Amino acid sequence: MSSPTASNPARFAAAAAGRGQGNAGKAPVIGFLGTLKPWHGLPVLMEAFVRLRRRHGADARLLLVGDGPERDALAASAEAAGVAAMVEFTGAVEPAAVPNWLARMDVAVAPYPALDDFYFSPLKIYEYMAAGLPVVASAVGHLATVVADGEDGMLVAPDDADALAAVLAGLLADPARCLRLGRAGRRKVEREHSWDAVVGRLLAIARGTMVEGQGR
Repeated sequence: MSSPTASNPARFAAAAAGRGQGNAGKAPVIGFLGTLKPWHGLPVLMEAFVRLRRRHGADARLLLVGDGPERDALAASAEAAGVAAMVEFTGAVEPAAVPNWLARMDVAVAPYPALDDFYFSPLKIYEYMAAGLPVVASAVGHLATVVADGEDGMLVAPDDADALAAVLAGLLADPARCLRLGRAGRRKVEREHSWDAVVGRLLAIARGTMVEGQGR
Protein backbone atom coordinates (compact mmCIF):
# COMPACT_ATOMS: atom_id res chain seq x y z
CA MET A 1 0.00 0.00 0.00
CA SER A 2 1.28 3.50 -0.83
CA SER A 3 1.97 6.05 1.87
CA PRO A 4 -1.04 7.90 3.34
CA THR A 5 0.97 11.11 3.55
CA ALA A 6 -0.18 13.66 1.01
CA SER A 7 -0.46 17.34 0.19
CA ASN A 8 -3.08 19.84 -0.94
CA PRO A 9 -2.03 20.88 -4.46
CA ALA A 10 -4.34 23.91 -4.45
CA ARG A 11 -2.42 25.36 -1.52
CA PHE A 12 0.75 25.49 -3.63
CA ALA A 13 -0.80 26.44 -6.97
CA ALA A 14 0.56 29.98 -6.99
CA ALA A 15 4.09 28.80 -6.20
CA ALA A 16 3.91 26.25 -9.02
CA ALA A 17 2.47 28.75 -11.48
CA GLY A 18 5.42 31.08 -10.93
CA ARG A 19 7.98 28.56 -12.18
CA GLY A 20 9.74 29.35 -15.43
CA GLN A 21 8.89 33.04 -15.47
CA GLY A 22 12.52 34.07 -15.27
CA ASN A 23 14.87 34.93 -12.44
CA ALA A 24 17.35 37.13 -14.26
CA GLY A 25 20.14 38.58 -12.19
CA LYS A 26 19.41 36.51 -9.09
CA ALA A 27 21.38 33.57 -7.77
CA PRO A 28 19.39 30.32 -7.80
CA VAL A 29 18.15 29.12 -4.43
CA ILE A 30 18.58 25.60 -3.09
CA GLY A 31 16.08 25.00 -0.33
CA PHE A 32 15.19 22.75 2.56
CA LEU A 33 11.94 22.80 4.54
CA GLY A 34 11.60 21.15 7.94
CA THR A 35 12.97 20.92 11.43
CA LEU A 36 16.75 21.16 11.68
CA LYS A 37 17.30 17.78 13.33
CA PRO A 38 20.07 15.19 12.98
CA TRP A 39 18.03 12.66 11.00
CA HIS A 40 17.40 15.18 8.20
CA GLY A 41 20.98 14.99 6.91
CA LEU A 42 21.61 18.73 6.92
CA PRO A 43 25.38 18.57 7.53
CA VAL A 44 25.66 16.69 4.22
CA LEU A 45 23.54 19.35 2.53
CA MET A 46 25.77 22.10 3.93
CA GLU A 47 28.92 20.32 2.75
CA ALA A 48 27.36 19.72 -0.67
CA PHE A 49 26.50 23.41 -0.89
CA VAL A 50 30.10 24.36 -0.11
CA ARG A 51 31.37 21.96 -2.78
CA LEU A 52 28.76 23.20 -5.24
CA ARG A 53 30.19 26.69 -4.96
CA ARG A 54 33.87 25.78 -4.75
CA ARG A 55 34.18 22.88 -7.17
CA HIS A 56 31.33 23.57 -9.58
CA GLY A 57 31.49 27.36 -9.49
CA ALA A 58 27.77 27.71 -8.92
CA ASP A 59 26.62 31.12 -7.73
CA ALA A 60 23.85 29.70 -5.57
CA ARG A 61 22.25 30.43 -2.23
CA LEU A 62 20.99 28.04 0.44
CA LEU A 63 17.66 28.62 2.16
CA LEU A 64 16.86 26.60 5.29
CA VAL A 65 13.22 27.04 6.26
CA GLY A 66 12.62 25.89 9.80
CA ASP A 67 14.37 25.71 13.14
CA GLY A 68 15.80 23.06 15.41
CA PRO A 69 18.77 21.84 17.44
CA GLU A 70 21.14 21.65 14.45
CA ARG A 71 20.88 25.35 13.62
CA ASP A 72 23.91 26.57 15.58
CA ALA A 73 26.16 23.81 14.24
CA LEU A 74 25.02 24.46 10.68
CA ALA A 75 25.59 28.20 11.05
CA ALA A 76 29.07 27.52 12.44
CA SER A 77 29.85 25.25 9.49
CA ALA A 78 28.72 27.91 7.03
CA GLU A 79 30.86 30.51 8.79
CA ALA A 80 33.93 28.26 8.83
CA ALA A 81 33.52 27.50 5.13
CA GLY A 82 33.12 31.17 4.23
CA VAL A 83 29.60 30.81 2.86
CA ALA A 84 27.61 32.31 5.74
CA ALA A 85 26.56 35.28 3.61
CA MET A 86 25.01 32.88 1.10
CA VAL A 87 23.02 30.86 3.66
CA GLU A 88 19.69 32.03 5.08
CA PHE A 89 18.07 30.57 8.19
CA THR A 90 14.43 31.58 8.50
CA GLY A 91 13.78 30.14 11.95
CA ALA A 92 10.37 28.67 12.68
CA VAL A 93 7.66 29.71 10.22
CA GLU A 94 3.88 29.52 10.33
CA PRO A 95 2.31 26.80 8.17
CA ALA A 96 0.44 29.44 6.18
CA ALA A 97 3.77 30.95 5.11
CA VAL A 98 5.22 27.70 3.72
CA PRO A 99 3.96 28.14 0.10
CA ASN A 100 5.61 31.56 -0.11
CA TRP A 101 8.92 30.19 1.13
CA LEU A 102 8.78 27.33 -1.36
CA ALA A 103 8.10 29.86 -4.10
CA ARG A 104 11.54 31.37 -3.39
CA MET A 105 13.33 28.08 -4.06
CA ASP A 106 14.60 26.80 -7.40
CA VAL A 107 15.55 23.29 -6.25
CA ALA A 108 14.40 21.54 -3.05
CA VAL A 109 16.36 18.91 -1.16
CA ALA A 110 15.49 16.07 1.23
CA PRO A 111 19.02 14.86 2.16
CA TYR A 112 18.16 12.02 4.55
CA PRO A 113 21.14 10.00 5.83
CA ALA A 114 21.36 6.23 5.66
CA LEU A 115 19.27 4.99 8.58
CA ASP A 116 18.36 1.49 9.66
CA ASP A 117 14.64 0.81 9.24
CA PHE A 118 13.97 4.14 7.51
CA TYR A 119 10.23 4.65 7.87
CA PHE A 120 9.62 8.30 7.13
CA SER A 121 6.91 9.40 4.74
CA PRO A 122 8.16 12.98 4.45
CA LEU A 123 5.46 15.57 3.95
CA LYS A 124 8.11 17.97 2.66
CA ILE A 125 8.60 15.94 -0.52
CA TYR A 126 4.92 16.10 -1.43
CA GLU A 127 4.87 19.83 -0.68
CA TYR A 128 8.00 20.38 -2.78
CA MET A 129 6.34 18.58 -5.67
CA ALA A 130 3.03 20.40 -5.21
CA ALA A 131 4.95 23.68 -5.47
CA GLY A 132 6.41 22.61 -8.81
CA LEU A 133 9.93 22.23 -7.48
CA PRO A 134 12.48 19.75 -8.81
CA VAL A 135 13.21 17.49 -5.84
CA VAL A 136 16.55 15.94 -4.93
CA ALA A 137 16.09 13.21 -2.32
CA SER A 138 18.23 10.52 -0.77
CA ALA A 139 17.62 7.02 -2.10
CA VAL A 140 16.60 5.57 1.25
CA GLY A 141 13.57 3.66 2.47
CA HIS A 142 10.53 3.96 0.24
CA LEU A 143 11.56 7.31 -1.24
CA ALA A 144 12.49 5.67 -4.53
CA THR A 145 8.79 4.84 -4.89
CA VAL A 146 7.85 8.48 -4.30
CA VAL A 147 10.49 10.15 -6.48
CA ALA A 148 11.01 8.63 -9.93
CA ASP A 149 14.67 9.31 -10.62
CA GLY A 150 15.11 11.47 -13.70
CA GLU A 151 11.36 11.69 -14.31
CA ASP A 152 9.89 13.87 -11.57
CA GLY A 153 12.94 14.35 -9.35
CA MET A 154 16.44 13.07 -8.68
CA LEU A 155 17.70 10.45 -6.24
CA VAL A 156 21.20 10.45 -4.77
CA ALA A 157 23.07 8.10 -2.48
CA PRO A 158 22.68 9.11 1.17
CA ASP A 159 25.59 10.73 3.01
CA ASP A 160 27.40 11.54 -0.25
CA ALA A 161 28.11 15.27 -0.43
CA ASP A 162 30.01 14.94 -3.72
CA ALA A 163 27.11 13.18 -5.43
CA LEU A 164 24.60 15.67 -4.06
CA ALA A 165 26.72 18.63 -5.19
CA ALA A 166 27.06 17.14 -8.68
CA VAL A 167 23.32 16.59 -9.05
CA LEU A 168 22.57 20.11 -7.83
CA ALA A 169 25.14 21.56 -10.24
CA GLY A 170 23.56 19.68 -13.14
CA LEU A 171 20.10 20.95 -12.30
CA LEU A 172 21.17 24.56 -11.82
CA ALA A 173 22.88 24.44 -15.21
CA ASP A 174 19.68 23.25 -16.90
CA PRO A 175 16.64 25.39 -15.96
CA ALA A 176 14.52 23.70 -18.62
CA ARG A 177 15.11 20.33 -16.99
CA CYS A 178 14.23 21.78 -13.59
CA LEU A 179 10.97 23.01 -15.03
CA ARG A 180 10.16 19.62 -16.57
CA LEU A 181 10.90 17.74 -13.37
CA GLY A 182 8.91 20.21 -11.29
CA ARG A 183 5.88 20.02 -13.55
CA ALA A 184 6.02 16.23 -13.60
CA GLY A 185 6.22 16.18 -9.81
CA ARG A 186 3.21 18.41 -9.45
CA ARG A 187 1.21 16.23 -11.84
CA LYS A 188 2.15 13.19 -9.74
CA VAL A 189 0.94 14.88 -6.55
CA GLU A 190 -2.33 15.87 -8.22
CA ARG A 191 -2.81 12.34 -9.54
CA GLU A 192 -1.54 10.19 -6.67
CA HIS A 193 -0.69 12.18 -3.56
CA SER A 194 -3.47 14.69 -3.03
CA TRP A 195 -5.64 14.09 0.00
CA ASP A 196 -8.55 13.31 -2.35
CA ALA A 197 -6.47 10.60 -4.01
CA VAL A 198 -5.36 9.12 -0.67
CA VAL A 199 -8.91 9.10 0.72
CA GLY A 200 -10.13 7.49 -2.49
CA ARG A 201 -7.61 4.67 -2.12
CA LEU A 202 -8.49 4.14 1.52
CA LEU A 203 -12.21 4.01 0.70
CA ALA A 204 -11.54 1.51 -2.08
CA ILE A 205 -9.63 -0.70 0.37
CA ALA A 206 -12.45 -0.39 2.90
CA ARG A 207 -15.06 -1.31 0.30
CA GLY A 208 -12.97 -4.28 -0.82
CA THR A 209 -12.64 -5.47 2.76
CA MET A 210 -16.40 -5.18 3.30
CA VAL A 211 -17.15 -7.13 0.14
CA GLU A 212 -14.67 -9.84 1.13
CA GLY A 213 -16.19 -10.05 4.59
CA GLN A 214 -19.71 -10.35 3.18
CA GLY A 215 -18.61 -13.22 0.98
CA ARG A 216 -17.48 -15.37 3.90
